[in-house]
Amino acid sequence: METPNLQLVHPPWEDKCWGRVQHFFSNDDSSVSHLEVKRGWRCSVHHHEDRYNLFLVVEGEIDVEVFLHDEIPVQSTQRVSAGGMFVVPPGIKHRFKVVESGRVVEVYWPRKVTCRHSDIIRDDVGGPIE
Repeated sequence: METPNLQLVHPPWEDKCWGRVQHFFSNDDSSVSHLEVKRGWRCSVHHHEDRYNLFLVVEGEIDVEVFLHDEIPVQSTQRVSAGGMFVVPPGIKHRFKVVESGRVVEVYWPRKVTCRHSDIIRDDVGGPIE
């Protein structure tokens, strides 16, 4: 049996203002990460040029905010609770806000040929929910 080409892309845990992330693996077809998220924090408003971004909430609760056509305020908010998931297509600005601390599996897959971690375009920085 052939072993897939999987590679660890970062040290085991990377601290973020909203919690921490552990990248399980990444290859040209997909990327999977484990997020530990802290209540009252959010990630940056951003989009991915080439990747779909799936959030699968294992424990806790997040709001995924979607911004359409570069407009502020938020165009829609999706509450995602434990067992739920939400997919953001490439090119759509979004961010998550942590409603209840917990764990989230984040999966990326490409619209094109490869799944580049460098395709993220940030519009602001993460921080406390105001």
